[in-house]
Amino acid sequence: MQSLWMIVAAVFFALYAICIKFSSIEGIGSFEVLFYRSFFGLIVFYSVMRFKHITVHTVHMTDHMIRSFMGAGAVMAGIYSIAHLNVGLAMTLNYTSPLFIGCFTIGILLSQHKGINWKLLSTLLLGFVGVVVMLSPTITPDEYFAATVGLLSGFCTAVATTYVKRLGLMKEPELRILFYLVLIGSLCGLAGTMFNGGFTMPTTTAALAIAGFAVCSTLGQFFLTIAFSRGNLVLSGALQYTVILFSTILGVVIFKDSVSFVAIGGMVMIVVAGILASYFTRQEKQKALEESKHTDEGLQRHLRHQSARDH
Repeated sequence: MQSLWMIVAAVFFALYAICIKFSSIEGIGSFEVLFYRSFFGLIVFYSVMRFKHITVHTVHMTDHMIRSFMGAGAVMAGIYSIAHLNVGLAMTLNYTSPLFIGCFTIGILLSQHKGINWKLLSTLLLGFVGVVVMLSPTITPDEYFAATVGLLSGFCTAVATTYVKRLGLMKEPELRILFYLVLIGSLCGLAGTMFNGGFTMPTTTAALAIAGFAVCSTLGQFFLTIAFSRGNLVLSGALQYTVILFSTILGVVIFKDSVSFVAIGGMVMIVVAGILASYFTRQEKQKALEESKHTDEGLQRHLRHQSARDH
């Protein structure tokens, strides 16, 4: 039942996207949105760290920086795509990260001469064909760049997720990982905003939208963490895609976004491919873990046998 918190998280992330769209309509730039979202999270996460006596000091700064810059890039690309595309389409592109993680897995298998996982490869082809099917009847030529940026968000998220797992294996506290993400996001957002002429004086609607996406993104992250840490990983990962449903419905109702049946079919293909890609990728990682375990045990037995012969 703990996995059902992912649905709550999905609702908040869908509302976050709606608030991003409103802020864009009111003239708030993407870098400004990145700054406001990140700075609010910086205050929250640093306060919680102080309360829990977690320091910002780390011996894994390089990994934190790679994760944080890729994470900030993913957020920035997601913000831009939401501002320039239909909300449902943008959110679907933002959630293509399992496809890219699957591509990384295929690359690792080939580099280790282990052959190709044809189920995973077929799933990835299904997902990327789904992207083409979703976009082809929906976007205009002047939206191609925004769609590419949306896919870039998925790629950056995939890299960032890989480093989150790496940092987790290094026993880095999750709050410290989040702290560096919002710190880098705040600095990048501030630098980009100043480079583009400074902050825009927000209207009342824009101010409400800024407050909305800051709160919704933080709450969404909170409930997502609960779902993944306490619930079933496979179920939580599948339920994560309900954000596409919620954001599409809200986009149609609030902004009158047009979504064709062909586009919906493409979305379904991407969601199915994402769920299956996550499952097959997890299978490959489990297989690699088992092989590593057996290899280590065999090496230890060999060393014990060699030591006994020497004596």
